[in-house]
Amino acid sequence: METSKNRTYELFQKNLLHGSSIKEHPLEKTDERFKHTYYDLLYITAQYENSDTENQIQFIKRIMDSTNAITVISDHIRSSGELTSEKVSDFISNCIHMKMEKIFLMDCLLIACSTGKINKSQVDYLSEVAAALNIKKSDVELLCEYAVSILEQSTEKYEKTNKRDTSEIYKHILCYTKKFVCGAIANTNKCLHFYSMTHEDLEPKKILIISDSANYNSCEILRETIVFENLKIDLSNMTQIHDFHIGFNCAKDVIFRSCEFIQGGSLRFRGCRSISIDDCSFINFCNDAVFDLNPDSELTVSRSVFKNCGYETGFASTTGGIVRSANMNKLIFRDCSFENCFAQGNFKGGIVSFNNIAESYNCTFSGCNNGTYIFYNNNGSYKGDNNKLIDSVELKG
Repeated sequence: METSKNRTYELFQKNLLHGSSIKEHPLEKTDERFKHTYYDLLYITAQYENSDTENQIQFIKRIMDSTNAITVISDHIRSSGELTSEKVSDFISNCIHMKMEKIFLMDCLLIACSTGKINKSQVDYLSEVAAALNIKKSDVELLCEYAVSILEQSTEKYEKTNKRDTSEIYKHILCYTKKFVCGAIANTNKCLHFYSMTHEDLEPKKILIISDSANYNSCEILRETIVFENLKIDLSNMTQIHDFHIGFNCAKDVIFRSCEFIQGGSLRFRGCRSISIDDCSFINFCNDAVFDLNPDSELTVSRSVFKNCGYETGFASTTGGIVRSANMNKLIFRDCSFENCFAQGNFKGGIVSFNNIAESYNCTFSGCNNGTYIFYNNNGSYKGDNNKLIDSVELKG
């Protein structure tokens, strides 16, 4: 037990006391009066039943630096002793009104645990803080478990806690958890958010575990909101029989942000309304279209790269090498690059799409010459501006 405590303490010193700035702390957007009392109360937490506050003060300084404080810690060492019950009561009311109570309690928990141990008096104090803030017992327990995962920088412990987070507490503490989680930063009934701060490889089996159903060459994800952010996902080793497909079902919003997808089957969207892709790359999707859309989906792709993507088929028709759909879906591409993309079949459809309401702006098409047109339209439509063709077929037909 002592070894575990020492390890937690060492991790706290390394990752929280002297780490990089705390980005997007909710306190940053509050007014100076509220911040002043917030820092005062953090110092009171630091010195409560504790004669050596050096580490806690370092952490408070880090919070202050990250939230644009105009004061210094010595101001709060002095003013914390001048707090009145009226000021504290006013702070608590504002804290609850602005939904800051959970991040405030988390800051108090991290400060209190910075020595690697916590005594009964400190536990009682934190319990009183939670009660004053009207945080229910089950949420306090989850915050404590989240605090352990933050102190230990443990994705596994974080994900285990998040699965039971029906109150969506995770939304209030992202400034801490985004620093170390590589995986599901949110996995609730409504939202799935895969994330990594450092663009790490996401093991595809994590997607399988969290999906609603899976077989040897595909999985299905059912949530209202689905986000993949800052990840590298290599699907080439998922199966030796077929390219691996990921299905997204009945989502209002699907968002891919700053991701790299490598050598998969189609990303299939069923009953999804809005699909937004920004700053992503899709490489070697060469046996099936990158996106497979059903009716009523809108796809917007910005600042993204497609390299060696498309498919060759013996079927009578080919409905797009990048977007498989003939459903009159709305497609918008902005500032994208297409290199060596193709669509080949007995009837060569559009290299990007066939029979959709398509637009492209400031896009470059290089070596896209295996197909009849970039955008092929029979019943659909196309418009665009400032696109560049290099050794590629005609833009529209």
